[in-house]
Amino acid sequence: VMGHIGLMPQSVNAIGGYRIQGKSISDQDRLKDEAVALEKAGCFAIVLEKIPAQLAELVAKTVSIPIIGIGAGNGVDGQVLVVHDMLGINNEFSPRFLRKYNNLYEQMMGSFQEYIKDVKSGDFPNEKEQY
Repeated sequence: VMGHIGLMPQSVNAIGGYRIQGKSISDQDRLKDEAVALEKAGCFAIVLEKIPAQLAELVAKTVSIPIIGIGAGNGVDGQVLVVHDMLGINNEFSPRFLRKYNNLYEQMMGSFQEYIKDVKSGDFPNEKEQY
């Protein structure tokens, strides 16, 4: 099992949105304790999401299992980005930690518009694209 602490995307509505986690001293202590508890429970690694870089580095030094960051700075053992985000498929999500390596949203929208035009004009499917 891989643990996950910090921002939990499935709980953003309960916490009021995509907010940075671990800003207060009590939250920082809680996150460190959660990491230790996850290691003791047998997790092989932990994802830290959207927490301050200094806290992530401290958590990484506190436990002996690998720490993977997503919006947690570069003081951890590895990094992860969601493929749809890094390729620019999701045009509305753009947190500070996200580096987009492409803009597939624009390419996809252009393709969709061409397809709609071709279908409406009767050009798709043409004779070569039928059985």
